[in-house]
Amino acid sequence: MTEDMWFGVAVVALLAAMAAAFRRWGRDEEGAGRSAVGRFVLIATTVGGLIGAPFWWLDLQPSFAWDLPPLASRMLGVAALAFGVTGVAVLEHPGVARTRLYCMLILVYLVPLALAAVTLHLDRFDFTRPVTYGFFAVVIVLCAGSALELARGDDAGAARQAPGETVRGWLLLAGVALAIWGAALFLTPTAPYPLVFNWPQDELSSRLIAAMLLTVAVSFFLSRHDAMLARLALLFAGVYGAGVVAAGLMNAVGGKPVPLLYMAGFGVIGLVSLALFAGMKTLSPTTSPQAGS
Repeated sequence: MTEDMWFGVAVVALLAAMAAAFRRWGRDEEGAGRSAVGRFVLIATTVGGLIGAPFWWLDLQPSFAWDLPPLASRMLGVAALAFGVTGVAVLEHPGVARTRLYCMLILVYLVPLALAAVTLHLDRFDFTRPVTYGFFAVVIVLCAGSALELARGDDAGAARQAPGETVRGWLLLAGVALAIWGAALFLTPTAPYPLVFNWPQDELSSRLIAAMLLTVAVSFFLSRHDAMLARLALLFAGVYGAGVVAAGLMNAVGGKPVPLLYMAGFGVIGLVSLALFAGMKTLSPTTSPQAGS
């Protein structure tokens, strides 16, 4: 099939999956705290992430708006999976704070990347390809929807309980490390330090990866005083960290250079985050938070 036909198949699959998702999660449940826009953003991002993840992991050429290096494409797939899994968690246990955190992560991930793409890397996009228009349409819709949902206000009067000291300490420590690493990679993607800057000849792909590092960092900072949100952030980081290790192992299997710093750093982040996630009791907006340590 041609690229246009593959794109059409992907759109049909996405619409079908979204229709099924709306049947399960599209109702305005009492206490969910979501607007129609919020529900749409949650479902579209979740479904899009889960459907897109395998295509990007396999580095299929028609699946993204610019040609990614194989490792970066797999890491994009892992980021999509992290958004998808976390989105399911939010949809299954909806609430104002959880929805706002998820919408904030969408903005942190997409806005810097979109601004960099438009102002610095527009030459990387082929506007004869439908996937290019699909990319910018998705970015505009999800960013606008997330901003509108955040503008509705928060649940300032809701009861909150901080997570245990171990969780708070981890969220702060790992968040600072990821923020520094992500900012350095985003601002100076061509720095000659291959362990840290893995794609010095591909600034846009470097910034794509940097955006996810910054997004995980923000999830840690915003959740460190709320046990319910902390569990969500740990799940988000755990899925991404484990996936990055798997992406690096694919390089090893294929006889390609292994990104040791990425595998080591995210191996620790994924392992610790998932361990802390498992150690915290299940939290929902309708139950009193039980902090894990």
